[in-house]
Amino acid sequence: MKDWPYDVFPTGWYQIGYSAELPPGEIRAVKYFDRDLVLFRTETGVLSLLDAFCAHLGAHLGYGGVVKGECIECPFHGWLWSSHGTLAEIPYAPGETRNVSLERWVTDEVDGLILMWYDAFGREPFWRWPGIPEFADDVKHYPIYPQGADHVGIRKIIPQSPVENTPDYHHFRWVHGAGESGRPLMWEEQGHYLHTRIGFVFGAGKPSTWMTPDGPVIGEIETEAWGLGLSNARFVLGNFITSQLTATTPVDREHSQLFDTITSTREPGSDDPQPSGLAGRMIEFQKGQIRHDFKIWEHQRYVEHPPFAGGEEQHYARFRRWSRQFYSDAPYATRPDRHAAASVARVPGSVQS
Repeated sequence: MKDWPYDVFPTGWYQIGYSAELPPGEIRAVKYFDRDLVLFRTETGVLSLLDAFCAHLGAHLGYGGVVKGECIECPFHGWLWSSHGTLAEIPYAPGETRNVSLERWVTDEVDGLILMWYDAFGREPFWRWPGIPEFADDVKHYPIYPQGADHVGIRKIIPQSPVENTPDYHHFRWVHGAGESGRPLMWEEQGHYLHTRIGFVFGAGKPSTWMTPDGPVIGEIETEAWGLGLSNARFVLGNFITSQLTATTPVDREHSQLFDTITSTREPGSDDPQPSGLAGRMIEFQKGQIRHDFKIWEHQRYVEHPPFAGGEEQHYARFRRWSRQFYSDAPYATRPDRHAAASVARVPGSVQS
């Protein structure tokens, strides 16, 4: 047994924050993928993620650095670095230039989430994250920020663990107190995108619950994953939907930063941004439920060849084969060329030519 499936961080998009928490002029010292980085927004709102250490004498720009216009100023000698990582100015030697720069990491902002792209080969993104329809619709659903933005923090969890819930139809009974296992209804793989549907009886075995006051209700859990960094579970009970995105971003070889973003269908006639009624209770309930998973994942080791039982092998094996493409050192891993974006399957989030 081992802690990671393979020996590199997996390729993909990863959440590193919420847009609402980084206004113009703000700076954050962050660490992801074993790299010290600085995240900032220029005065005009341009987002930038750069290697943290000034190329002059190595000061960390995230500690004491300030935004000056469209640049970040080094706290040591005032060297100005543009949002692209190029040297903009040496203030005490304005006529001089140096052939130095800071690596800029690819970022994106979708539905209020700040994302970064990671690839072990340094390739440009070959898909984009399409977002979650419920997150973008605050007419029918509650806004994700601030009530639905759950900062879980840094945990000893690898990115693959949360997404491996996708083929795990039996854990609901022991981890979440469900009355019975889920039933696989659909399994669809399209390149980096995995889409499934699970049949589920909410309130199984109980005459009444707060979620199912009139007895058990047949519903579904629809899951979507885009690589291993972003996975969404959509709980469907008739016309009531709760959408919950789990984002797992490696900090180092042992730890990841986790975000849990969630929204539910608005209460009829409500325009209050604060979730209430069934929606408010469901959001808080799901925040608690996923923490039961965290307890497992934090102390789990990766078993490369599990002794499956009860039909687990069918979809677990399919998931493991699908997941290999994101590890550059995995046997038979898919390694798309950075210039071959036009050949990527046209699925949700694919780069379009």
